[in-house]
Amino acid sequence: MKPKIAITVLAVLFAANAAGTAFGQGQFRNISSVGFDYYSDKRYGLVWEDVFLTPLPSGFYLITAATGTNASFSDVTGGRLGLAFDLPGAFYGEGSYALEYDWRTEGLLHTTLLSATYESGPAMASMSFTGEFTDSSAGGIVSPALRYSIVPGFTLGTTVFVAFHHYVPVENFFNFALLGTAEYALAPEILFSLGGTFSTVYEPENQFEKWSVLGGVTVRPWNTVSLKSQVEYTNAMSAKVNPHEIVSLVLVVDIKFRGNE
Repeated sequence: MKPKIAITVLAVLFAANAAGTAFGQGQFRNISSVGFDYYSDKRYGLVWEDVFLTPLPSGFYLITAATGTNASFSDVTGGRLGLAFDLPGAFYGEGSYALEYDWRTEGLLHTTLLSATYESGPAMASMSFTGEFTDSSAGGIVSPALRYSIVPGFTLGTTVFVAFHHYVPVENFFNFALLGTAEYALAPEILFSLGGTFSTVYEPENQFEKWSVLGGVTVRPWNTVSLKSQVEYTNAMSAKVNPHEIVSLVLVVDIKFRGNE
């Protein structure tokens, strides 16, 4: 099992932009995302997820999702089930469990997620923990995040990822990643974002550092629809095995269907 820091970076970035005020204030919600990665060493990858949020009583939401990774080096499909909460005031969070099947190794990957967020006025702070388990490895990622609107329409954010993974029989690896972003609202319906990452990759037979730059555009043509696109360039030329560069494109469609009667 390889650390999922890169995937988690994208997940946090999109969640920060798409979540808005928590999970939808009593609305049914569908978030579909698809990402394509092209590697300079001729590898490629497609990562997709479709998440559906169903409002429950007392500010809770049922989370159901289908996920998949179809690449030249990986073929994984699975699903996720969880419960989100949107408490009165400024607190919201999620607890979920995902089960995926790797068609190449014929093994199962179990992932648990716990997250909590406080958002008030111009500031947001969150903490997430992700646990990952297979037959031959176990690990976790802790990711605190901060966002602050310096002035209306201009927001800075940062997220730190600290990961630990144990591989059978005795190999242990720590990984670190830092994400920084700046977002500017050209208009209430159009937002531009720029950012970058720096991370370490320590895993069996391959240890290196990598960095990336990224930019994106979010368009909200209606109150119930948000469209986001992002392009990212990653430099991993210091890898000992298969040094490479990556160009990534991610598209996200977020739709809220209706509110409570």
